[in-house]
Amino acid sequence: MQVDDRLWSDFSFVASSGYREKVMSGLAATPKLPGQLGRETKLRLTHVSRALRELAGRGLVECLTPNAKGPGRLYALTKSGSNLVAYRRNSSQRFSPMSTDPRATGFVPKIRAAPAIRAIQFLKTARGAAAVTDALKDWSVNPDALTEDTWLSADAVDEFHELVESKFGSGNYDFIRNLYVHVAPEVGTVREQIAKVISLTALAERASIVYNKEWNFGRLVVKTDRRQAIFQHFDWMPTASFCAQFQGAYEGILKARGVAGTVTKTRCARSGDDHCEYLVQW
Repeated sequence: MQVDDRLWSDFSFVASSGYREKVMSGLAATPKLPGQLGRETKLRLTHVSRALRELAGRGLVECLTPNAKGPGRLYALTKSGSNLVAYRRNSSQRFSPMSTDPRATGFVPKIRAAPAIRAIQFLKTARGAAAVTDALKDWSVNPDALTEDTWLSADAVDEFHELVESKFGSGNYDFIRNLYVHVAPEVGTVREQIAKVISLTALAERASIVYNKEWNFGRLVVKTDRRQAIFQHFDWMPTASFCAQFQGAYEGILKARGVAGTVTKTRCARSGDDHCEYLVQW
């Protein structure tokens, strides 16, 4: 991977999570303990710990006291992490959307709430309203306040997935995948495309239109061939739940079209690839 490619990949990795952004910024001036980061960033300690693990796995932060117990471990930016902080500061204007709010800082990856609304409706029918309410009681978002025009942070959507998987799934995200088999075709922008009298190949080629309406970050590239399509996700937030969501969505669209086919995950950014990739064959 070229140096610039690695820097941009790290930039995207941090930008895709508000938690990672806050922790990186918190470590910019001096090494800190997880508790200090929690107080400064106003994040729960579990979220701080998760962000530190993810950033350490990426080589952007390091533990200076590995023999100490969790709360006593001191963390600092690595050389790569320091370079990334400088790069992000220099690039903040370029990659931040225009805002009239002078308090707004940085770019927040967001997703339209429509899929979450459809998922909650489906779960209430399938599992009961009481079970869904219990599952989402600790969600940082009020589900009753969501509308089609609401935009949720990517972190909030990932949190939603984690709560649902924890309540109804087994931890391997098959529940999230199967949930979106049912949910994705019911999202308005997806349903609009499925209803068009066009071939499945032409439908696949319009996937990026839907993506750009529902997500404000990341890039979807579609390559088609005879009876197959490859969907490549670049510069996005490759959490386990989002990977499961898209695999289920592609499977659900095949099902909604009444087409027998398969969806295979062929590449994954979480495994070191520069993008996630799904091969859809019919």
